[in-house]
Amino acid sequence: MTHLQTGLSPETVEKARMELNENPDTLHQDIQQVRDMIITRPDIGFLRTDDAFILRFLRARKFNQMEAFRLLAQYFQYRQLNLDMFKNLKADDPGIKRALMDGFPGVLENRDHYGRKILLLFAANWDQKMLSKYENGDFHPNLDSKQNEMHMSRIMALIFRALCNNFLST
Repeated sequence: MTHLQTGLSPETVEKARMELNENPDTLHQDIQQVRDMIITRPDIGFLRTDDAFILRFLRARKFNQMEAFRLLAQYFQYRQLNLDMFKNLKADDPGIKRALMDGFPGVLENRDHYGRKILLLFAANWDQKMLSKYENGDFHPNLDSKQNEMHMSRIMALIFRALCNNFLST
C-alpha cells in the first residue's frame, strides 16, 4: 500500500485493484505517465499536477492513462473556458450560501454500505425565483435561466471539490 492509499480499508484497496485495475506497485508510475502527457497540451493551464489530484482521474478511468489524461485535460480546458464559473468558488459567496441554506445540495450524514458519501439534491426546496447573485457588489434578484444554471453549476463544483478533498483526507 502506498501513501496515496493510506486510510483506505483493505476491502477498499482490494476493490480498487479488482474494479479499477489499481496496482500499488505501479501507482506512482501510472501517475507519472499521465503527468508526462501534460507537455502535449501547452494550450491548457494545468493548475494542479500533484499525485493525489491525478490519481482521481486515473481512478475515474480505471487506470487507463490516456483516458485519464484526456479527462484531466478536458477538466482544465472547461475551467479555462468558464472562468466566471470557477472564479471565487467559495462557500461564503452570497449566491452559493443562499442556495446551500435552501437545501441544495446536501450530503447525508451516514455513508452507504461501501463507506461512500451520499449526495442529495433537494430540488423541491430550491426556489429559483429567490436565487440571488452578487455581481460587482450589487444585488441582482431575478436571474435568467442561464445565470441560474451557472449558479447551480458553481454550487455543484464547490460541493464536488469539497467531497473529493474530504475523501483524500480521510
